[in-house]
Amino acid sequence: MTATSPWDEDDWNARTLAAYEQQAHRYREQTGDLPEHPWLERLAKDAPPGRILEVGSAHGREADALEARGRRVHRTDATLAFVEMQRAEGHAADVLNVLTDDIEGPYAAVLADAVFLHFRPGELRRVLAKLRTALAPGGLLAFSVKVGDGFEWSSHKLGVPRFFQYWQPGPLRAVVTDCGFDVVTLDVTEGTPWDWIRVVATPRRDASLPGSEHRAD
Repeated sequence: MTATSPWDEDDWNARTLAAYEQQAHRYREQTGDLPEHPWLERLAKDAPPGRILEVGSAHGREADALEARGRRVHRTDATLAFVEMQRAEGHAADVLNVLTDDIEGPYAAVLADAVFLHFRPGELRRVLAKLRTALAPGGLLAFSVKVGDGFEWSSHKLGVPRFFQYWQPGPLRAVVTDCGFDVVTLDVTEGTPWDWIRVVATPRRDASLPGSEHRAD
C-alpha cells in the first residue's frame, strides 16, 4: 500500500516523532504486556558480554525484559516524553535519534523493536551502516518491522498520523546484507492486524559498508 504524504518528505520523521510526543502515555496504555517470544531470549543469551543499546525504548518493557535476563541496557528514545517517563521511574535513559545523532560504541548488541518501520528504505540503509560501526566484534543487531508493501500514514492506535514503511522478507534480507551484515535469523510471526518480521544479524567482518553510499528514497 502506498499513500501520498500530506507533508514534505524531510518532515516525515519529525511528524512521526511529534505524534509520539503528543501521545506517549496513550501509546503506553495501548501497548500491552510483552508477549513471550524467543527473540529477546536469544539476544540476551547469544550477544557477547557488554551493554545492549536499545533504540526506541518507549516505556521500557523490552529493556526490563533484557535486564531481567541479566543484561545491561542503555535505554534511549528519540521521543523526549518517553525518556522522561523512564527517568521518572528511576531508569537512566537518554535522548537518541539514530537518523541524526552519532552513536558511540562499542555495544554488544543493538535492539530496535518496532522502530525501523518508521524509516524509508534509504534511511534504513544509513542507520544500518551507522549501527554496524557501533557494534563490537561478534555483536548482534535485532530489529522488527511489519509485513506489507509500500508505505502509509496511519492514525491506528494513537489517533494521530505516523509514517509506516512495510517490508517483505526477501527485500529486507537483501538490504541488511547489502549494508554489511550477515543475517543470523529472519522470522515472520503472526500478529494482529499485521504480521511481523524479526531480524537478528551480525556485522560481516569484510564488509565495505555499501549501504552507506545510498541516498534516501
